[in-house]
This record gives sequence, C-alpha cells and structure tokens, in this order.
Amino acid sequence: MTPVTSNRRPVTGLARSLTLWANRRILWLAHHWLAVFNTFFFLYVGLPFLAPVLLANGYTGAANTIYGFYRAACHQFPSRSYFILGEQVAFCHRDVAIYGAFFLGGLGYSMVRSSLRPPQLRWYVFFLWPIALDAGMQLASDWLSLGMSMGMLWAIGFIAMGITSAILHSFKYLTWHSFLYFLAGPLGLIYLNYFGPYQSDLFRRSLTGVIFGLATVWLAYPYLEEAFHDIRRQVSANLAKASGVDASISGR
Repeated sequence: MTPVTSNRRPVTGLARSLTLWANRRILWLAHHWLAVFNTFFFLYVGLPFLAPVLLANGYTGAANTIYGFYRAACHQFPSRSYFILGEQVAFCHRDVAIYGAFFLGGLGYSMVRSSLRPPQLRWYVFFLWPIALDAGMQLASDWLSLGMSMGMLWAIGFIAMGITSAILHSFKYLTWHSFLYFLAGPLGLIYLNYFGPYQSDLFRRSLTGVIFGLATVWLAYPYLEEAFHDIRRQVSANLAKASGVDASISGR
C-alpha cells in the first residue's frame, strides 16, 4: 500500500510568526483569564459611578458618553438608581449588585479555584427564584400600570412556560424540579391579583442581584477553568512542537 503523504505546506515567514504570536497571546489569556475577567467587571461596575462625578465637575461630554454606553444595558430609571454628588449613577441598583457580585465572586473564586465544583444546573436554577420573582413581579406591575389586564399576564406566563418546557424537554432537563421552578410565575401573579401592584426596593433589588451574581460565578467559573486548562495544554504542546522544529532546522 502506498503511504499517504500530506500536501500541506509548512507555515513559514510572516504567517508563522503571526501564528506563534497568536498562540502565545492565547496561552497568556488561558493562564490569566480570571484576572482579565475580574479587571473587566471591576471597570464595568466602576465606570457608572465615575459618570456622576464627571458630570458634577463639569465634564459633561465624558459623562454623557458613559451614560450613553450603559443605556443599552440598563433602563437607568432614577427611582431605581444610586446618586453621587446629586447626579445619577449610570447603572441601576440591580445591575450594580449583579456585576459587583461577579467581581467579588471572581476574587473569592481565586482563593478556591482548585477545589470548588459547580452546582448541578437544576439546583443552580433555584438561585434564580429570588431575582425572577422580584424582577418579574416588578415588570408585571409596570405592565398593569400601563393598562395590561391580569388575563393577558396569565396568557403570557403560560406561553413562556410552554416555550421553556419545550426547550428543557429537548435538552432532557424537564424533570420534577422544573415544575418547582415554574411555580415562581403563578405565585407572583397570584400575589399581584390579591395584593395589588408590587414595588421592589433598594434592599430587594440588591439582595436578589447579589444572589444571582454569586451563583452564576459558582456555576460558570469552574467550567471556564476546565476549558482554559485544556487550552493551556493544547497551546503549550503546539508551541513545544514549534520549538522542536526550530531546533531541528537550526541543527541544535
């Protein structure tokens, strides 16, 4: 049998240099991904607090740039935001809590990253209950104030449950736990029906945001650590192989 030979030409010159450079950058990121994430979330949750300071000191253009950037991710309602020096922070209470928890959770994860294991997905969803109830009931109350009927809210709820059930069923996650999760919607609507509109406050928005943020770090970061470990191993092997080729070519 005639051996199969590869017609692939070796990468040389500028293309090879760029490939090696990219692999080294990827390896650096794989080693320092947690520091990168922590720095990102520190800046992401910190810049909204810089905006009112800039505005109060006359730097209107820079402040409005920050407000405009965060407007795409946050409603920026004054009644649900912090104020510094008489000016509104560019993030609402809940978003500050969520992304602040991402940052603090990342710092905490750096101390337990070798031993922490993620929760099972079905148990993680229980940590979504507080924020789902608080934010969902607030949103439903806002819709009611705009003239939407309770019947329409129930219809939207059943449609959402049906779509969610179909998605969970397709991934084989539709278990008895799922029906416990679905209770959040009907319980919230029953509350609204008997007690009237719901108004969240600073404490509840902050608490539910922190629970969601920390639970998400607990779920996601161990998987990210595992993925970046595989990347480190693969890229290190590629770079070691490239170094061996260099040594062979140079006669060392």
